[in-house]
Amino acid sequence: MSEMKSNVTFIKKPELFAQLKKQEDEFYGVIDGALRDHLPEWIKTSSCVYWLDQPEAQKNLKTYEEVSVFFLEKGISRSSTIIAIGGGATTDLAGFVAATILRGVCWMAIPTTLLAMVDGSIGGKVAVNTAQGKNLLGSFHAPSSVLICHDFLSTLPEAELHSGMGEILKYGFLSKEISDLILNKTPLDVIAFECAHFKSQVVEKDFKDLNERALLNLGHTLGHAFESTLKVSHGMAVAMGLRYLFELFSLQESLDNWNKMALSLNLPFDQLDLKFYKNFSLVQFTEFLKMDKKKTHQSIKLILVKEMGECFIHEIAFNDLLKKIEEHEAFN
Repeated sequence: MSEMKSNVTFIKKPELFAQLKKQEDEFYGVIDGALRDHLPEWIKTSSCVYWLDQPEAQKNLKTYEEVSVFFLEKGISRSSTIIAIGGGATTDLAGFVAATILRGVCWMAIPTTLLAMVDGSIGGKVAVNTAQGKNLLGSFHAPSSVLICHDFLSTLPEAELHSGMGEILKYGFLSKEISDLILNKTPLDVIAFECAHFKSQVVEKDFKDLNERALLNLGHTLGHAFESTLKVSHGMAVAMGLRYLFELFSLQESLDNWNKMALSLNLPFDQLDLKFYKNFSLVQFTEFLKMDKKKTHQSIKLILVKEMGECFIHEIAFNDLLKKIEEHEAFN
Protein backbone atom coordinates (compact mmCIF):
# COMPACT_ATOMS: atom_id res chain seq x y z
CA MET A 1 0.00 0.00 0.00
CA SER A 2 1.47 3.33 -1.02
CA GLU A 3 -0.94 5.53 0.92
CA MET A 4 -2.45 5.78 4.35
CA LYS A 5 -6.17 5.22 3.83
CA SER A 6 -7.18 4.01 7.29
CA ASN A 7 -10.65 5.05 8.30
CA VAL A 8 -10.31 6.31 11.90
CA THR A 9 -13.66 5.96 13.67
CA PHE A 10 -14.71 6.63 17.26
CA ILE A 11 -17.17 4.04 18.45
CA LYS A 12 -18.89 2.80 21.64
CA LYS A 13 -18.53 -0.79 22.86
CA PRO A 14 -22.00 -2.08 21.83
CA GLU A 15 -21.56 -0.82 18.26
CA LEU A 16 -17.98 -2.11 18.14
CA PHE A 17 -18.93 -5.65 19.16
CA ALA A 18 -21.94 -5.64 16.83
CA GLN A 19 -19.63 -4.73 13.95
CA LEU A 20 -17.12 -7.45 14.85
CA LYS A 21 -19.91 -10.03 15.23
CA LYS A 22 -20.54 -9.75 11.47
CA GLN A 23 -17.07 -11.30 10.95
CA GLU A 24 -17.55 -14.13 13.46
CA ASP A 25 -17.41 -16.87 10.80
CA GLU A 26 -13.92 -15.79 9.74
CA PHE A 27 -12.47 -13.99 12.73
CA TYR A 28 -8.66 -14.01 12.91
CA GLY A 29 -7.60 -12.12 16.00
CA VAL A 30 -4.39 -11.09 17.75
CA ILE A 31 -5.56 -9.93 21.18
CA ASP A 32 -3.97 -8.86 24.46
CA GLY A 33 -5.02 -11.54 26.97
CA ALA A 34 -5.50 -8.88 29.68
CA LEU A 35 -8.65 -7.81 27.80
CA ARG A 36 -10.31 -11.23 27.81
CA ASP A 37 -12.86 -10.31 30.52
CA HIS A 38 -13.87 -7.16 28.61
CA LEU A 39 -14.79 -8.99 25.40
CA PRO A 40 -17.94 -10.89 24.32
CA GLU A 41 -18.16 -14.63 24.87
CA TRP A 42 -17.89 -15.53 21.19
CA ILE A 43 -14.47 -13.84 20.97
CA LYS A 44 -13.28 -15.45 24.22
CA THR A 45 -14.11 -18.92 22.86
CA SER A 46 -12.97 -18.39 19.26
CA SER A 47 -10.45 -20.97 18.06
CA CYS A 48 -8.84 -18.45 15.68
CA VAL A 49 -7.61 -15.94 18.26
CA TYR A 50 -3.92 -15.78 19.17
CA TRP A 51 -3.84 -14.47 22.75
CA LEU A 52 -0.78 -12.49 23.87
CA ASP A 53 0.29 -12.85 27.50
CA GLN A 54 2.90 -10.08 27.45
CA PRO A 55 2.52 -8.07 24.24
CA GLU A 56 5.59 -5.87 24.63
CA ALA A 57 7.86 -8.82 25.46
CA GLN A 58 6.29 -10.88 22.64
CA LYS A 59 6.78 -8.23 19.95
CA ASN A 60 9.60 -10.27 18.42
CA LEU A 61 10.41 -12.64 15.57
CA LYS A 62 9.65 -15.76 17.61
CA THR A 63 6.05 -14.70 18.29
CA TYR A 64 5.72 -13.33 14.75
CA GLU A 65 6.50 -16.82 13.44
CA GLU A 66 4.12 -18.48 15.94
CA VAL A 67 1.22 -16.16 15.00
CA SER A 68 1.87 -16.62 11.28
CA VAL A 69 1.96 -20.42 11.52
CA PHE A 70 -1.14 -20.36 13.77
CA PHE A 71 -3.17 -18.44 11.15
CA LEU A 72 -1.87 -20.51 8.24
CA GLU A 73 -2.92 -23.68 10.03
CA LYS A 74 -6.34 -22.13 10.69
CA GLY A 75 -6.81 -21.57 6.94
CA ILE A 76 -6.32 -17.83 6.58
CA SER A 77 -6.73 -16.63 2.97
CA ARG A 78 -5.84 -13.55 0.92
CA SER A 79 -9.37 -12.23 1.46
CA SER A 80 -9.18 -12.55 5.27
CA THR A 81 -8.83 -9.67 7.73
CA ILE A 82 -6.70 -9.86 10.87
CA ILE A 83 -8.22 -8.05 13.88
CA ALA A 84 -5.77 -6.56 16.41
CA ILE A 85 -7.21 -5.68 19.83
CA GLY A 86 -4.81 -4.23 22.38
CA GLY A 87 -2.11 -1.63 22.83
CA GLY A 88 0.62 -0.50 20.46
CA ALA A 89 2.73 -3.65 20.81
CA THR A 90 -0.29 -5.78 19.86
CA THR A 91 -1.18 -3.67 16.82
CA ASP A 92 2.48 -3.49 15.74
CA LEU A 93 2.86 -7.26 15.83
CA ALA A 94 -0.51 -8.04 14.25
CA GLY A 95 0.07 -5.46 11.53
CA PHE A 96 3.47 -6.92 10.69
CA VAL A 97 1.95 -10.40 10.42
CA ALA A 98 -0.79 -8.93 8.16
CA ALA A 99 1.81 -7.16 6.01
CA THR A 100 3.74 -10.35 5.28
CA ILE A 101 1.44 -13.37 5.56
CA LEU A 102 0.37 -14.54 2.08
CA ARG A 103 2.23 -11.44 0.83
CA GLY A 104 -0.19 -9.18 2.66
CA VAL A 105 -3.77 -9.31 3.96
CA CYS A 106 -6.07 -6.61 5.35
CA TRP A 107 -6.06 -5.85 9.04
CA MET A 108 -8.09 -3.78 11.47
CA ALA A 109 -6.75 -2.02 14.58
CA ILE A 110 -8.79 -1.67 17.76
CA PRO A 111 -6.48 0.20 20.16
CA THR A 112 -7.33 -0.19 23.85
CA THR A 113 -4.61 1.91 25.51
CA LEU A 114 -4.45 5.70 25.45
CA LEU A 115 -1.02 5.53 23.82
CA ALA A 116 -2.27 3.32 20.99
CA MET A 117 -5.38 5.47 20.50
CA VAL A 118 -3.45 8.69 20.01
CA ASP A 119 -0.42 7.30 18.22
CA GLY A 120 0.63 3.64 18.08
CA SER A 121 -2.25 2.19 16.07
CA ILE A 122 -2.46 5.06 13.58
CA GLY A 123 -0.13 5.42 10.64
CA GLY A 124 0.53 1.96 9.27
CA LYS A 125 4.05 1.54 10.65
CA VAL A 126 4.16 -2.11 11.74
CA ALA A 127 7.18 -3.87 13.21
CA VAL A 128 8.81 -6.20 15.70
CA ASN A 129 11.78 -5.59 17.98
CA THR A 130 15.16 -7.33 17.91
CA ALA A 131 18.08 -7.45 20.34
CA GLN A 132 19.61 -4.60 18.32
CA GLY A 133 16.72 -2.20 18.93
CA LYS A 134 13.04 -1.34 18.66
CA ASN A 135 11.10 -1.61 15.40
CA LEU A 136 14.13 -2.44 13.25
CA LEU A 137 12.20 -5.11 11.31
CA GLY A 138 8.96 -3.76 9.89
CA SER A 139 6.91 -2.43 7.04
CA PHE A 140 4.40 0.23 6.02
CA HIS A 141 1.01 -1.51 5.97
CA ALA A 142 -1.97 0.65 6.89
CA PRO A 143 -4.95 -0.94 8.64
CA SER A 144 -8.17 -0.79 6.62
CA SER A 145 -9.78 0.84 9.64
CA VAL A 146 -8.94 1.99 13.17
CA LEU A 147 -11.85 1.68 15.59
CA ILE A 148 -11.22 3.76 18.70
CA CYS A 149 -13.40 2.92 21.69
CA HIS A 150 -12.77 5.18 24.69
CA ASP A 151 -14.75 2.76 26.88
CA PHE A 152 -11.53 0.71 27.15
CA LEU A 153 -9.75 3.58 28.95
CA SER A 154 -11.57 2.70 32.18
CA THR A 155 -9.72 -0.65 32.18
CA LEU A 156 -6.26 0.95 32.25
CA PRO A 157 -3.96 1.19 35.27
CA GLU A 158 -2.57 4.64 36.09
CA ALA A 159 0.85 3.84 34.59
CA GLU A 160 -0.75 3.11 31.19
CA LEU A 161 -2.62 6.42 31.28
CA HIS A 162 0.63 8.22 32.12
CA SER A 163 2.27 6.57 29.11
CA GLY A 164 -0.45 7.85 26.79
CA MET A 165 -0.25 11.31 28.29
CA GLY A 166 3.51 11.37 27.69
CA GLU A 167 2.81 10.95 23.97
CA ILE A 168 0.01 13.55 24.12
CA LEU A 169 2.61 15.96 25.54
CA LYS A 170 4.52 15.59 22.25
CA TYR A 171 1.44 16.58 20.25
CA GLY A 172 1.20 19.77 22.28
CA PHE A 173 4.43 20.97 20.65
CA LEU A 174 3.32 19.89 17.17
CA SER A 175 -0.09 21.58 17.37
CA LYS A 176 -0.96 24.87 19.09
CA GLU A 177 -4.62 23.74 19.18
CA ILE A 178 -3.74 20.57 21.10
CA SER A 179 -1.47 22.55 23.42
CA ASP A 180 -4.40 24.85 24.25
CA LEU A 181 -6.64 21.83 24.92
CA ILE A 182 -4.02 20.39 27.31
CA LEU A 183 -3.51 23.67 29.19
CA ASN A 184 -7.28 24.20 29.47
CA LYS A 185 -7.63 20.70 31.00
CA THR A 186 -10.04 19.61 28.28
CA PRO A 187 -11.55 16.12 28.81
CA LEU A 188 -9.13 13.36 27.86
CA ASP A 189 -11.34 11.80 25.18
CA VAL A 190 -11.51 15.15 23.33
CA ILE A 191 -7.71 15.56 23.45
CA ALA A 192 -7.24 11.95 22.30
CA PHE A 193 -9.57 12.55 19.35
CA GLU A 194 -7.60 15.64 18.27
CA CYS A 195 -4.25 13.80 18.57
CA ALA A 196 -5.52 10.88 16.47
CA HIS A 197 -6.98 13.28 13.90
CA PHE A 198 -3.72 15.28 13.75
CA LYS A 199 -1.58 12.18 13.21
CA SER A 200 -3.89 10.70 10.57
CA GLN A 201 -3.75 13.98 8.61
CA VAL A 202 0.06 14.07 8.70
CA VAL A 203 0.32 10.41 7.68
CA GLU A 204 -2.09 10.82 4.75
CA LYS A 205 0.26 13.46 3.31
CA ASP A 206 3.48 11.50 3.94
CA PHE A 207 2.78 7.80 4.45
CA LYS A 208 6.34 6.60 3.77
CA ASP A 209 7.90 9.02 6.26
CA LEU A 210 9.89 11.02 3.69
CA ASN A 211 9.00 14.57 4.77
CA GLU A 212 6.72 16.05 7.42
CA ARG A 213 5.85 12.73 9.07
CA ALA A 214 9.37 12.82 10.49
CA LEU A 215 8.16 15.61 12.80
CA LEU A 216 6.10 13.00 14.69
CA ASN A 217 9.46 11.64 15.94
CA LEU A 218 9.81 14.65 18.24
CA GLY A 219 11.26 13.41 21.53
CA HIS A 220 11.72 9.87 20.24
CA THR A 221 15.47 9.73 19.60
CA LEU A 222 16.38 10.20 23.26
CA GLY A 223 13.03 8.68 24.26
CA HIS A 224 13.68 5.29 22.67
CA ALA A 225 17.07 5.18 24.37
CA PHE A 226 15.48 5.96 27.76
CA GLU A 227 12.78 3.37 27.12
CA SER A 228 15.23 0.58 26.33
CA THR A 229 17.91 1.31 28.92
CA LEU A 230 15.68 2.34 31.85
CA LYS A 231 12.78 -0.04 31.01
CA VAL A 232 10.19 2.75 31.35
CA SER A 233 6.96 2.94 29.33
CA HIS A 234 7.10 4.39 25.82
CA GLY A 235 5.10 7.53 26.56
CA MET A 236 6.98 8.35 29.75
CA ALA A 237 10.23 7.84 27.85
CA VAL A 238 9.05 10.24 25.12
CA ALA A 239 8.21 12.85 27.78
CA MET A 240 11.73 12.40 29.18
CA GLY A 241 13.14 12.55 25.65
CA LEU A 242 11.46 15.92 25.14
CA ARG A 243 12.66 17.32 28.45
CA TYR A 244 16.31 16.38 27.97
CA LEU A 245 16.31 17.36 24.29
CA PHE A 246 15.28 20.86 25.33
CA GLU A 247 17.92 20.89 28.06
CA LEU A 248 20.70 19.72 25.73
CA PHE A 249 19.90 22.46 23.21
CA SER A 250 19.13 25.15 25.82
CA LEU A 251 15.56 25.64 24.57
CA GLN A 252 14.27 27.38 27.70
CA GLU A 253 10.91 28.46 26.24
CA SER A 254 10.18 24.89 25.16
CA LEU A 255 11.25 23.64 28.59
CA ASP A 256 8.83 26.10 30.25
CA ASN A 257 6.01 24.89 27.98
CA TRP A 258 6.98 21.28 28.75
CA ASN A 259 6.61 21.98 32.47
CA LYS A 260 3.21 23.65 32.04
CA MET A 261 1.76 20.86 29.92
CA ALA A 262 3.24 18.04 32.05
CA LEU A 263 1.67 19.70 35.10
CA SER A 264 -1.69 20.05 33.34
CA LEU A 265 -1.61 16.35 32.35
CA ASN A 266 -0.76 15.35 35.95
CA LEU A 267 2.36 13.48 34.86
CA PRO A 268 4.55 12.20 37.74
CA PHE A 269 7.45 14.68 37.65
CA ASP A 270 9.77 12.58 39.81
CA GLN A 271 9.67 9.73 37.26
CA LEU A 272 10.58 12.14 34.44
CA ASP A 273 13.87 13.05 36.11
CA LEU A 274 17.02 11.03 35.47
CA LYS A 275 17.91 11.33 39.16
CA PHE A 276 15.01 8.92 39.84
CA TYR A 277 16.82 6.10 37.99
CA LYS A 278 19.81 4.71 39.87
CA ASN A 279 20.34 2.13 37.09
CA PHE A 280 21.04 4.72 34.38
CA SER A 281 24.16 3.88 32.37
CA LEU A 282 25.63 6.53 30.07
CA VAL A 283 27.51 3.81 28.16
CA GLN A 284 24.34 1.79 27.49
CA PHE A 285 22.44 4.95 26.60
CA THR A 286 24.96 6.13 23.99
CA GLU A 287 25.38 2.62 22.58
CA PHE A 288 21.63 2.46 22.01
CA LEU A 289 21.65 5.88 20.29
CA LYS A 290 24.20 4.56 17.81
CA MET A 291 21.57 2.10 16.50
CA ASP A 292 18.90 4.77 15.91
CA LYS A 293 17.18 4.43 12.50
CA LYS A 294 17.56 8.18 11.86
CA LYS A 295 21.34 8.04 12.18
CA THR A 296 23.62 8.02 9.14
CA HIS A 297 27.35 7.24 9.36
CA GLN A 298 28.29 10.69 10.65
CA SER A 299 25.09 12.52 11.61
CA ILE A 300 21.63 12.13 13.10
CA LYS A 301 18.37 13.97 12.43
CA LEU A 302 16.59 15.40 15.46
CA ILE A 303 13.29 17.26 15.65
CA LEU A 304 13.47 20.62 17.43
CA VAL A 305 10.79 23.17 18.35
CA LYS A 306 10.79 26.68 16.88
CA GLU A 307 7.57 27.66 18.64
CA MET A 308 4.37 25.93 19.74
CA GLY A 309 2.90 24.27 16.65
CA GLU A 310 6.05 24.71 14.57
CA CYS A 311 8.80 22.08 14.62
CA PHE A 312 11.68 21.43 12.23
CA ILE A 313 14.29 18.81 11.33
CA HIS A 314 17.78 19.56 12.62
CA GLU A 315 20.71 17.48 11.42
CA ILE A 316 23.65 17.32 13.78
CA ALA A 317 26.97 15.49 13.68
CA PHE A 318 26.47 12.40 15.82
CA ASN A 319 29.69 13.02 17.75
CA ASP A 320 28.48 16.54 18.57
CA LEU A 321 25.28 15.10 20.06
CA LEU A 322 27.30 12.60 22.09
CA LYS A 323 29.50 15.43 23.34
CA LYS A 324 26.44 17.43 24.47
CA ILE A 325 25.13 14.39 26.34
CA GLU A 326 28.46 13.52 27.95
CA GLU A 327 28.97 17.11 29.12
CA HIS A 328 25.46 17.55 30.53
CA GLU A 329 25.41 17.10 34.32
CA ALA A 330 22.08 15.20 34.30
CA PHE A 331 23.64 12.35 32.31
CA ASN A 332 26.58 11.92 34.69
